[in-house]
Amino acid sequence: MKSHGNYSDSWLPGQVCLSLMLLFVLLAGAGQARSAELLVDSGAGNAGSLHWETLSLAYLDPGSADGTWSAQVDGLRLAFESRADLALGTLEIECPLNSGAASGLPCLAGQFVWQRPDQGALSGAFRFDPEVTRPSLDIELESLGLALRWSKPEAEAASLNLELDELILARLPELRAWLPGLDLLDGRIDGQASWIDGRLQGSFRVAALDFDGFEGRLAGAGLLAAIELEGQLDASGWALETRLTQSGGELLADALYLPPPEAPLELEIELASRAADRIEIRRLSLDDPEILSLRAVGWAERDESGWRLASLEAERIELDLARAWPRWFEGHAAAAGFAGLEAQGRVEAGLRLEQEGLTGLTARLAQVGFQEPDGRFGLAGLSGVLEFDQGVADLALELAGLELLGLPFGPGRLRAASDRSGLSLSEPFRLPLLDGALVIDRLKLNDRLEERGIELDARIEPIDLVRLTALLGFPSFGGTLAGAFPGIRVGRERLAFTGGIDIEAFEGRIRLDELVVERPFGTLPALAAQVRFDRLDLLELTGAFNFGRMEGQVSGWMRDLRLLDWRPVAMNTRIYTHEDAPRRRISQRAVDNLSSLGGGVGGALLSGTVLRVFEDFPYRRAGLACRLSNNICHVDGVAPHESGGFYIVEGRGVPRLDIIGHRRLVDWPQLLAQLRAATRGR
Repeated sequence: MKSHGNYSDSWLPGQVCLSLMLLFVLLAGAGQARSAELLVDSGAGNAGSLHWETLSLAYLDPGSADGTWSAQVDGLRLAFESRADLALGTLEIECPLNSGAASGLPCLAGQFVWQRPDQGALSGAFRFDPEVTRPSLDIELESLGLALRWSKPEAEAASLNLELDELILARLPELRAWLPGLDLLDGRIDGQASWIDGRLQGSFRVAALDFDGFEGRLAGAGLLAAIELEGQLDASGWALETRLTQSGGELLADALYLPPPEAPLELEIELASRAADRIEIRRLSLDDPEILSLRAVGWAERDESGWRLASLEAERIELDLARAWPRWFEGHAAAAGFAGLEAQGRVEAGLRLEQEGLTGLTARLAQVGFQEPDGRFGLAGLSGVLEFDQGVADLALELAGLELLGLPFGPGRLRAASDRSGLSLSEPFRLPLLDGALVIDRLKLNDRLEERGIELDARIEPIDLVRLTALLGFPSFGGTLAGAFPGIRVGRERLAFTGGIDIEAFEGRIRLDELVVERPFGTLPALAAQVRFDRLDLLELTGAFNFGRMEGQVSGWMRDLRLLDWRPVAMNTRIYTHEDAPRRRISQRAVDNLSSLGGGVGGALLSGTVLRVFEDFPYRRAGLACRLSNNICHVDGVAPHESGGFYIVEGRGVPRLDIIGHRRLVDWPQLLAQLRAATRGR
């Protein structure tokens, strides 16, 4: 006898039970005969997503001493639409029959063996009672700690019950294969679930749960959690409430790393659906006690590309930043180059996310602060309100202080508002610094994708360089630092000054153009700039750096300057003095230092000669050039010398002293070491 089975339903357990029941009913009539045998050999078939290649059934009359029925299903597999089928192997069933049964085909002591592909066999027991008023089916796998019971009392709804007793997940690799993307799944789970008349209730506990997958982007270790389920399915749709309580273990999801919770973390979610392409998030609640609290609602929808979050409104978010930052935000901050930040303060917020992104936000900040471990950045006492709704924002913030690259800025007040074109300052933002200030006159935050970033115009109110250099630990020198910085652009870890920067120092001017800083607070910060300086007073300059005294005026440039981790790696630099400066003299110590830097002759002539009695010497002109590449400085002077070398200092008058350089290739680290030694007075 050949047959082909094809039963279709959306709920797999129901399909399997229905298929078995139909098979038992078919055989029940044969049980009435005094002597009967039945052999059924079927081809391929399926019950929903469960497919098989062959099904064989043998039945022997219970009137005989060894009356039995048995079945074998080969080539079992679960079929999926979007990925490869899952092979399940072979299922063998054997059941001794009760010769005293008046009707039907009971199996009160059945056994089965599941031969799994590339895995050990699993055996278990089952019991089937087709009694008309209360049919039931019990399946038990003692080696797994799994029991399943189906029953249909007369005039009552059918029920399905599942019990798990210390089920070890590693013994069911099919479960891991059924969950795509997982490479590891282990741990223990016990609990129970029931399905009665379209209602689901369940309670489970997982222990020592380990999982890893999705190329290392999702992992858990030693998870200990309790799960409560309650749901309903009817003709109008379905609803499901889930409550998860995590009391131990670690969790990793992309850049988010959650260490074991200090107190049990609770997640509650209530979902419902009345249409096949829409799921309502009726309630989302997350509580990390004393650290983070969140309440939200929303909905998701399905289109041609799959499921996506269409709307999420967080009605309440509360954060204690000192404790929430290391648990919930440290990973993302580290990925952005801000590892190790210490945070403080509290935040209360609400937000709204829709398909186009963030459409609403209200945040109240109380004494929020951040401190970077290397001292490059610090923010203290940020308080106020930030509101954003449908592209329109208002900010009213007070700042107690800001530390940036060692500079301690004082308190400031930020007022800003936005329209659909971006965010702008409502008034200049002024941060005091020593006796001056940094003032941002214009700030524009563009949120359009093609222009995303910040544009601003800033200026520095005059700051005394004596105090500033002392604060930064630099050699002390006089003058003031002031300047205007129009057209600054900030975005994508990049700070670009489209306008020039003017600095007044050493009674001259320093100009920076094309200044760009990348990753200023991240790993390996980089800087590029064009620098020019005009008529700096040499007496002030050499005095500030303890190089030895020189008098005159110096100009020059640093073209194509490149710094990596704040160290020069490339530049084309030249400095030269002005012959029209009224007083041009150089001290013995400056002669020695310049001779050493340029590998020149001049300083050596002073030793043991009458020239040593002079404290300083007049000069006509002086200069030095360095083209830095691959840690080698290609050196040149102010003019060529007939010997093939170059003038570093060309003397004049009496006593005349020339410094002639001969080394054109100088090791850059060695040159830096010589500069440090020279400025220390060695």
